[in-house]
Amino acid sequence: MDEKPNSVPPGGPPPPAEAAATQPSGEIERAAQNPPAQSAGAASIEPPRQSWFSHNAPIIVFLALGFTFLGFVSWGTPRVLRALAAFAAQHNEETVEAPAGHSIDAASQAKAEELLGRVAAGDLSAADQMLDQSDGWTGKTHRTPKTDQFITADLNLKDLHARAAAIQAQLALDGIPRDAQGLAILEQSVGNPTQRAWALWNLGALGNRGVDPVHAAKVIEAYLNDPDANVRANAVNGLALLATDETIPMLLDRFRNDPSALVQEPAACALAESGMYTHEQRLVAAASMVGWLDDSLLTQQQRTWTVQALRDISGENFGSDAAAWRRWHDGAH
Repeated sequence: MDEKPNSVPPGGPPPPAEAAATQPSGEIERAAQNPPAQSAGAASIEPPRQSWFSHNAPIIVFLALGFTFLGFVSWGTPRVLRALAAFAAQHNEETVEAPAGHSIDAASQAKAEELLGRVAAGDLSAADQMLDQSDGWTGKTHRTPKTDQFITADLNLKDLHARAAAIQAQLALDGIPRDAQGLAILEQSVGNPTQRAWALWNLGALGNRGVDPVHAAKVIEAYLNDPDANVRANAVNGLALLATDETIPMLLDRFRNDPSALVQEPAACALAESGMYTHEQRLVAAASMVGWLDDSLLTQQQRTWTVQALRDISGENFGSDAAAWRRWHDGAH
């Protein structure tokens, strides 16, 4: 859908009823944003009631150990921990109650949880079903501790098809229609500081799932130079989900030139392994990274992250040997 909506639906999403809670990880966002209540015709979200982290600590530990055992380790810590931290920051540290203003359809909720769980268990055929059915869940389902756990696991799978199904399901569970109305809701919500992280994440998700990705990129890009490093990091995560060719230079710039490690690190990770970029797109980013290995202006931390990103993209390990990385990149094209 290529048109920018002319206006926000009547009434627009009001601000959340509670102040943002302190975000425990400290890596991405100081304050977790509450999903907004929405106008008539779209599901609204109640304020959070229970700590996301405390609810999900056991599954975080379980997934972290499992992925470490399987060898999915990079950036010096298990990849799953990094994605879990980003997920928690963008989707509230707290669990969402049933949306106000309508009743949950038990069959739809059960199907959403079933398919999310099957994808998390490695059944990729369930991802096709989720992509086919999840639009019909909007306004009939809601987030629960179980759906949050499953989506977190789905987003840590290497398969991009599974990740796509997970982010489309997340939109439905958050009550965001996959159309111009959903874009309008998020575009208004992003202007509210207490909703911004949630809106930036979902703008990237919505654009990735086909709703005006060019306009979504422009909205997210406006926050890449925000004075607050946490806001810039949230914008980076939104672009990582959007994952269009045009967003690659934006993330390269944030990794190379942003003054804060809070922004540099998720930008590098997004280009290396997280988000929705294809392998071919990651190779485009690798061309710049290979050239930076000899750059004396790079900090030692940026150099370390550059090497780690190249390892993730290539599956090779040439350390800081810039010449070896150049030979690999030349051979990869």
